[in-house]
Amino acid sequence: MKDFEALKSIWHDQVALPKVSHEDVLKNVRKTRNGLASKLLIEMLGMGIAAAVLIYVWIASPFTMWTTHLAMIIFICCCIYYILAMISNYRRINYDKLLDKPEAYINHLKKYKHDRYIFNTRKYKVYSIFFTAGFMLYFIEISFMTSLWITVLGILLTFLWIALCYFVLMRIYIKREEAKLEEMIQNLERLHKQFEDTEL
Repeated sequence: MKDFEALKSIWHDQVALPKVSHEDVLKNVRKTRNGLASKLLIEMLGMGIAAAVLIYVWIASPFTMWTTHLAMIIFICCCIYYILAMISNYRRINYDKLLDKPEAYINHLKKYKHDRYIFNTRKYKVYSIFFTAGFMLYFIEISFMTSLWITVLGILLTFLWIALCYFVLMRIYIKREEAKLEEMIQNLERLHKQFEDTEL
């Protein structure tokens, strides 16, 4: 019984979190959301340019082996898939019709965060496998066109870049995105709880 009383006194002595301003929270949520949306737009634009360059190279270069043509198809399909995924994610993060319904918007953001995590981990792994397969097919023709050491150097640099993206850069990207989304969710949850407490 004494332990229970001690626990009760600790709860009552805790300093309550300061009230948050509705306008400040929504301003921060919009700012973070706009930052994430802008990043997705830049990624879409970059991938669109990459797809256009790949199509131009495919048309303009006299590739002779079927493996190279297959590699170009894989690259272009990867780019198109990524662009479509970014369009979908951009539309979802920009969806603000639920801002006047905090609980629904919090659930929307939690689902978005979960889906982005799956995209950035599992789906990115499959994407990386296809991209790697494309490069392996592409380097078959390159090996006939250049000397052995240039081919080996090209393969090494390409796979070092893929490994760096997959094991280092993507983890940093995921951590930063998760932190921003979690901050949005926590601020909205805090605001929602504050409203609930004032209604009681």
